[in-house]
Amino acid sequence: MKKWILQHPIRVNIIYWLIYIISFFAVERIVTVPRYVIHSPLDDMIPFTKYAIVFYVLWFPYIAFSLIYFVLKSEKVDFWKLSVSLMISMMPTLLFYLLMPNGIHLRPETVEGNDIFAWAVRMIWKSDNTCNVCPSLHVIVTVLIDMAWSTAAITKDKPVWRWTSHVVDVLICASTVLLKQHSIIDVFCGIAVAVIVRAGIECIFDKNTENSTLNV
Repeated sequence: MKKWILQHPIRVNIIYWLIYIISFFAVERIVTVPRYVIHSPLDDMIPFTKYAIVFYVLWFPYIAFSLIYFVLKSEKVDFWKLSVSLMISMMPTLLFYLLMPNGIHLRPETVEGNDIFAWAVRMIWKSDNTCNVCPSLHVIVTVLIDMAWSTAAITKDKPVWRWTSHVVDVLICASTVLLKQHSIIDVFCGIAVAVIVRAGIECIFDKNTENSTLNV
């Protein structure tokens, strides 16, 4: 099984993401009323900005491009560090939502305008309820991917990749609060989860640097 997994990284990721997407929507249906409301005084100081939807949806191509680029171009160990860090953070976060149902009451009642930005925000809000916000999966995934770009061997001679990822990371995380999708608390908790998971992954993989199976 281990050999098959290492030899089929694309299949493994496709299977995982299918399971995750199904699980995510299942949790969205189960948790519809938050037991804990997340709020910070800082949230009231952050203005709602519908144009931030551009950076919020950038999350999806950012994930896809990063995984595809890493599996095709990076060293196998860098790809697996990224994949495993995502896997061991995202599913447990969904479980946390079930055990600690939380949500926000930050969204404005209406989104003014009939432009594409307002339309996109209304579509996102229609499909994504205000529960299951802390820690922010948007932030966890974004920060983990950014850290992967920061440490990958393929970026040592290409700093533009690292700096581009840093900019995308900041814009996506900022969009979560500008759209009132998350509290600033969700963002900080998401960053904390990502840093802890990545540190754990580095320790685990560093102990197995001589294990050639990662380069199968």
